[in-house]
Parts: sequence; C-alpha cells; structure tokens
Amino acid sequence: AALNSGAGTLLRAYTYRGSAGDGVVAPAARTQLTDDLSAPASVSRDPHPVYAIRIGKHRDGSKTGVLAYAQEHAREWVPPLVSVETAERLLRNYAHDGKTKQLLNNLDIWIAPSINPDGGHYSFYDFNSQRKNMTNHCPLTGAADFLGRDSWGVDNNRNYTEYSLFDGYSGASSSCTSGTYAGPSELSEPENRNLDWLASQPNIKFSMNLHSSGNYFMWSPGAYALPDRTSAPRPSLADESFFWGASSRILTAIKQHRNMAVTPARTGPISDVLYSAAGNSGDMLWYKYGIYAWNFEVGTSFQPSWEEAHAETMEFANGLVELMRVARDFEADKKRPTSTLTVAPSSSPGMVNVTFDVSEPAAVFYTLDGAAPTYESTLYGSAGIREGGETLTVPAGTRVNWFSVDAAGNVEQNYRPDGKGKNYRKGQAVLPTS
Repeated sequence: AALNSGAGTLLRAYTYRGSAGDGVVAPAARTQLTDDLSAPASVSRDPHPVYAIRIGKHRDGSKTGVLAYAQEHAREWVPPLVSVETAERLLRNYAHDGKTKQLLNNLDIWIAPSINPDGGHYSFYDFNSQRKNMTNHCPLTGAADFLGRDSWGVDNNRNYTEYSLFDGYSGASSSCTSGTYAGPSELSEPENRNLDWLASQPNIKFSMNLHSSGNYFMWSPGAYALPDRTSAPRPSLADESFFWGASSRILTAIKQHRNMAVTPARTGPISDVLYSAAGNSGDMLWYKYGIYAWNFEVGTSFQPSWEEAHAETMEFANGLVELMRVARDFEADKKRPTSTLTVAPSSSPGMVNVTFDVSEPAAVFYTLDGAAPTYESTLYGSAGIREGGETLTVPAGTRVNWFSVDAAGNVEQNYRPDGKGKNYRKGQAVLPTS
C-alpha cells in the first residue's frame, strides 16, 4: 500500500500470487530498481515499432499486391532474414535485371520482417526460446510477476479472427502461460491489428507467412474443431488446384539453390500436414480477405548455425521471389480457360458418371435442369484432399450446361454468367459410341 500510494504510475505493487503474507516487512538493503533485461542500453525498452517495407514503381494500390511477413513467433530467427534478403534482391537488381524490373513495375509489394519485434528482442538477448509477444494478461494471483516472465505473452499466430479458439476451434489455449495462448479476445494484440491492417489493403491478392522450422509449405484450412475434426471450409477445387500449381513453382525455385526439397508429405493444407492452429493468420487472410495465403516453415531448427541460416535464407528467398512471379503472371493472365465433359459407365442401371476437365485451375459452375449456368449454380467440387474432381452420377441423357472461370476471373468463351448469355458450354450425359 505504501508503494502504490507513493509511486504514482511508475510501478504497481502487489502480493506474490495472491499470498496474504504475515503483515511483516522483512528488512532489506537499499536496492536500485531494474528491468533486468540483458539488451544493451541502445535497445529501446519501449514497445518496438512494426515496420513494413513497400516496394514497387506504383505504390498506389493500382497493381496486384503481395504481402510477406515474418517472426510472428519470436524465437524463429531465420524467417526475418528471408524477408530482408528478398527485399535486398528486389531493390539491388531492379536497375540491371529485366525480370526484377518487371516484378517491381507491375506489383505492389509489402514486406514486414518482424511482426513481433518485442518478443524478438527478448529472444535475442534474454530468453532465446521466447515464442510469444510480451503482453502480460496473467492475473495478479497467477504468473503475472517477474518469475513468470518467460511464460506469459500471447501467441500472435493464434490471436486472429477466423476459426479461432473463440469460435470453438482447436489448437490454441485460454491459459496465459501456454505456448499457444490465444489472448483474451480476437485481435487483442497490437501486432495482430497491424497485420490485419496490412491484409485489408484491397489490392493484396497473395501473401507468404514465414515461420520455422520443419520444411513445411502450407495453406488453408488451418483449423478444425474437436471431437470430430470438423474443418474450416476447404477451398474450391479450382482454388485448391491453384494452390497446388503455384506451390510447385515456388518449391522448385527453393530446390534450385542447393537441391533441398520440401517433400509432398509436408505440402498441403495446414491442418492436413501439420496440426490445427485455431486463429492463425493464414486463415484470416484467406477467409476474411480472399488472399491466396501460404506459410513457409523454414529449415530444421529455430536458431541454426549462421552457415545453415544463410543457406536457408537464400533458398527460401528464391521461393518468395517466385511467389511474386506467380502474382505477376496472375495479373497478366488474360487467357480464357477451356473445359470438357467426360461421360463414363456407372454401376447403377440407367445412370452414367460425369466429370469435368479444365485446361488450367478453374472453377466449373453447372446445371442439370436445362437452365443457363450462373455464379449461383452448383460449383463442381473435389473428390477429397489430394484428389481430383468429384464424379457426378446422373441419369443417362441428362442435359448438362456449364462454364469455367479461372482464378484471374477469365470466363470460358467470354460468356457472361448473368443468366441471359447463350454461349455457355452444352453437353449431354450419354456414353460415347465406339
């Protein structure tokens, strides 16, 4: 009470974890107060700003946007290096490399090297295993004191808005000392609100979240609810095909540096190849903003030797630059997809099996009642994770009307899917004659 009455806003005193004590103050030598942080005085004790570098000839929102961000988890030291190396390549190569100039002339690139700089500095100087940020939400009767400093904090990659702990999804904790603590509410943390603001820029269509470690390459869905593993919605067949196709390009670029490969078993939806991570940023970017959002898990450890860290930086910067080429190709894509209808025998009498094939990753909307197809018509789906399109079993002779549209919005045959156009694809579910 004496401390609190005389210290103003300088400090707050409380009994240790709710202990009432015995009312006796033990004598002690005069002590100078300290924050007990090991960082040199040149490192600010104030909350660190979160910086983002914006690179591009036209930084006005008129070009397709790409967002790369790193170090949501403080102990992951290589991902910021990947982001800075990528920025270095773009800026230094612009004047003399035509491919780089093409990227920067046609894209609006945002790179945030550290989303969690407070936790990052604490990891660098005081506790290298620090995962979370430095916000203390623990109650005074719990681990809010100095002895709990290595345990409290919010996992920034569990504090976002979509399919979170607060929505009933798995893979995050309500305990303030858990490594996956989701915070007191969605977007409670300034770091998360910063990323939400970046993602809300309307021209951003692609993103990469850089983590370590494990050599994973992933996208949504990233969360499921227990006990029956009810997943966040899967992307459409077209979007999933786009994720796979772009991923193949990106992973090929990574492998070119030293022939290290991300295996197929570690490539795919987050909750399929890793675990459920309720409230992760990739899901927010995909479900809330419609951004094609990937996640790197760089290398095999959080803090490798410099020689290994440098090699990982160079190879994953290859992949990040390739993502930008994917975005550039997306912006330049004016080619319309084509599609075909395939009819095969069915085991059910009077029925046939129907599938669609497309020339590129594209959504197919179809009708079976003779109506003109629109965006409100049935969307052709997937047969399952890591599988192709579903098989439709319909009565023989059924009239099938359909059209396809690719990720860039190009519609097959320049059809206008407003219900009035006539140049949609038409077919009949009959077996071919030999």
